[in-house]
Amino acid sequence: MSTFRCIYFLFSLLIWSAQSDKSLSKQSGNVTTITNLSVKARSADQCTPGTILKLRVDNFFETTEDGTFFVKFYEPNCMGCHDFETTWTDMAKSFKSKENICFAELNCKFAKTICNDYELRYEPNLIWLENGEEVQQYDGDLTSPGIKIFVWEMIRRNETNKSAAKRPYFHTKPIILFGWFLYAGDVISYFA
Repeated sequence: MSTFRCIYFLFSLLIWSAQSDKSLSKQSGNVTTITNLSVKARSADQCTPGTILKLRVDNFFETTEDGTFFVKFYEPNCMGCHDFETTWTDMAKSFKSKENICFAELNCKFAKTICNDYELRYEPNLIWLENGEEVQQYDGDLTSPGIKIFVWEMIRRNETNKSAAKRPYFHTKPIILFGWFLYAGDVISYFA
């Protein structure tokens, strides 16, 4: 009779565990969506592939809240910014096929508050943003090869996060509990 109760209890526990796994998978689906930052397709009016989007104080946060942006923060009187302008335009053109990445720039002369929030130390500054959040600042040399390597690393990281979000979720709690109850059943039958 005690073996029957043990099996009945184990079966009930497995059903309860399976039901709790369903609710956990529903909840974890929402969490995965938030933490892995899925990138939405961009409308043509926001950013044209191969060109530089000019951001302003009044549209910076609204524009960058959805999607992937590689933003150049600069000041017009910065000599290094003038020298870098052609490189930045060439970068946008070279990644034209990656339509989900928007190359943009923000003039810090007119957006001091935003630029101060990012704690920029020198100009130009390049920051990778996804869905309005800073992911990483580029701190390498301002040459085409260095920046291209950085962009490809960020694309690869984003694709890795997307594939990780699609992986199935396996929960081992029922298996562990089943093994524990089999062991407990052996112990009980030993003393019985």
